[in-house]
Amino acid sequence: MKTLLAAIVFVGIAVLLLGVNIFFFHRPFPDGEISTNPEMRKRGIKCAKQEEMEMLSARRSRDKSQCDGHYSDACASCGLYHKE
Repeated sequence: MKTLLAAIVFVGIAVLLLGVNIFFFHRPFPDGEISTNPEMRKRGIKCAKQEEMEMLSARRSRDKSQCDGHYSDACASCGLYHKE
């Protein structure tokens, strides 16, 4: 029983000390979202979803520049496909 009470007290003190800035000084909680954190933007860090979308759009623009829009049904997902 003593161990349980000691653990509860220890965890309570740890939470209180970790939250001093938030609980007592009413400072905002640190922004951990990569896409909205200004410090991460300044360092050029991007989230994986944003990087994936940039690579996909670059690939699509590169692929469309080589596509004249007249291909077989296998190329129908290109977006430039014109069935004659």
